[in-house]
Parts: sequence; C-alpha cells; structure tokens
Amino acid sequence: MNARSWKPNLSLRPFVSEFAFRDERLDNAQRYTPLPARSDCFLQFYFKNRYRVVSVSSGAVHLAPRCVLVGPHTQRREDLLCAGHLRMFTIRFSAIGFRALFGIPARLISDYADHADSVLGAALRELEDRLAAATVEQMPVVAEAFLLRELGRRSSIPDGGVAGKLVRSLQVSHGGVPISQIGARHGLSVRRIERTFLEHVGLTPKVFGRLARLKRALALGEMATVPDWADIATLSGYFDQAHMIREFRTLNGATPLQFEAMRRRGTVFPRENSSDVAFVQSHT
Repeated sequence: MNARSWKPNLSLRPFVSEFAFRDERLDNAQRYTPLPARSDCFLQFYFKNRYRVVSVSSGAVHLAPRCVLVGPHTQRREDLLCAGHLRMFTIRFSAIGFRALFGIPARLISDYADHADSVLGAALRELEDRLAAATVEQMPVVAEAFLLRELGRRSSIPDGGVAGKLVRSLQVSHGGVPISQIGARHGLSVRRIERTFLEHVGLTPKVFGRLARLKRALALGEMATVPDWADIATLSGYFDQAHMIREFRTLNGATPLQFEAMRRRGTVFPRENSSDVAFVQSHT
C-alpha cells in the first residue's frame, strides 16, 4: 500500500486538516470498515475502484460516487466494504473549514454522504478532472490552488473566529466542558453558541461534545491490544462505563465491545459475495 499525507499551507490550515493519498490493492480479499458517528467533514475522490457503501439498518449495498462529500454524522448510518484496486485522494476539513471555504451553512451537510457536485457544482468537477490528470506529488498542489481560490471569494465570515475558539474548547476537553461555562468564558449566551455551531460546524455543541468523547474512546480502544473499557470511559470523560455504553449504543448502534470486535474482524476477509457483509456486521 502507498499512503501519503500532507499538511496544507499556512493560509489553509485553519480550514483544512490534511490532504491524503492512498493506493492499495486488495486482490482477492475485501475489507469491512464500520463507520462511527463522527464530526469529520471531507471530500474524497476515487480514481480506480470505489467503496461499496453498506446501510447499517438494512444491509443494502450501493457504490460510492466518484467524488463524495461526507459531512458530520450524528449516528452510524453506513459502513464501507472495500475491494479491488483503491486509488483515492482526500481533502479533510477542520470542524469549521467547509463553511469557511465554500460559504455553505454546515448544517446543510449534516448526515450527508453523497455526490459532491450536487452541493458544490461545476467547479468541483473541474477539480476532479485536474486531480485525475495529476501525479501524486501534484495532487495537494492542485487541491490547494482550488481551495485558495474558494477562500479568496469569501470577504468575511461572520462568527467564523468565534466558532473556531468554541470548537477548540470542546476538542481540548473531549467535550467535557459545559456549554454554559464555555459561553461565560467567551461572553456568549448558550443560544448564540448553538446557532454558531449549527452554522459553522453543522452540529449542536452538545452533539459535537458527545462525538469528541466518542472519538477519544474509539482511539484509545484501537490502540490497546485488549481494551480496558472501564479505564477508557474515565479517560474519555464519561461519568462511568455504563454512561459510555449507552452513548455507544445511541451513536454507533453497538456496545464498545461489539463495535471493536466488528472493526477488528472486518479487517480483511475472503472476497466472495455480498452475504459476507452480514457475517461481519454480526455482533455475536
């Protein structure tokens, strides 16, 4: 597998967390990846095979668009099934980056994962063509030029700076600081914070905080050979392990043990047919 990542230039760093490229051949195997609820937002371009997207509720499978825009997700709705030759380029935005760069309220892409050009229009198709013709080294340069042009079209972003400060407060604490306390620190009402978050992040601050805790717990669980979920609950800012389990069930549709087992079991398995999905999704 050839995987690379780049940090954007200084002008874009408040809005873009990274550019990433991956070229991988799974040959006669496939990989099942459960996707947790998350606050991430990104654009992904496929130049060979595409992911198959699996509905968590029904098990139905469809092919991902050649260029997909994924907004923040308040629940685990779809998982990924990967096979064949994967060659892709990803632009990962900061929590406030999508709204700042494109001028589109982030609340409009909450729980969205579909054709990017339906939201961003013809300019996105032009970027896709340029990336397809570029070498790996040229891809981040092409993406930066496109995003800097978009940024130059925004004369000002009301509350953009405020939104960035609020996001950092919740990220640093993994969602552990009460919204009223954050408001008092910045001289803002709770209602003002909620409106700002929905506009710039696409989530309420309460949900963003819950997703920050979930992300922390998942990262700690993935790092451990045998996760100690009681310790992870404490380190992630949950009241106790029971609180963490309830949050996992609500946001991911599975307990921490079930989700981690699904993630590890689905790493690579024989490529046969779509019935394999039911096996990997099984919690038992």
